[in-house]
Amino acid sequence: MHSTRIPLVCLLLAVAALALGACAVGADTHAEKPAAPARVTLQRTACFGICPAYTVTLSPGGDVSFVGDAHVQTQRAKGQATPAQTSAVMEAVTQSGFHAMRDSYTSREDGCEMMMSDQPSVKITVADAAGSKTVDFYKGCKGAAAEAVKPKMEQLATVIDRQLDTAQWIGKPAAAEHGSR
Repeated sequence: MHSTRIPLVCLLLAVAALALGACAVGADTHAEKPAAPARVTLQRTACFGICPAYTVTLSPGGDVSFVGDAHVQTQRAKGQATPAQTSAVMEAVTQSGFHAMRDSYTSREDGCEMMMSDQPSVKITVADAAGSKTVDFYKGCKGAAAEAVKPKMEQLATVIDRQLDTAQWIGKPAAAEHGSR
């Protein structure tokens, strides 16, 4: 009878150790949850022509604000992004390598070997608990550094436009230019 008690005690101790170990693993997993979504702002500036100029901002809670500056049908509007749209924007920020980009691609000092005038700019700002980062990209900037970043910035801006449905505020001609719905 004594020999049966020792394996039973060992078994109970082993189960208790596993249960405590599972709690510790659960605590580590909780600490690695992603941070709340960031505030993301897309600004498109005017060009010599009819480029739509506007600013759209996505708040961490999903609120969307739109301010039209030129060549848009709406001057001010508000909307609400779904959690899926907010996640798609945040995923696009990550996929673009946004935080590794230079802050500016607007002059010769930024690596623009050649500058074409009268082109629009795309400025994207991401602000979260870790701080704020802005990338200002002038579409007239030509050179190796700009050409490497241009498709990433254009893709990120397009995702923001599509997910936040800026076409509803820009109007049909400008929406077709940006590939929005």
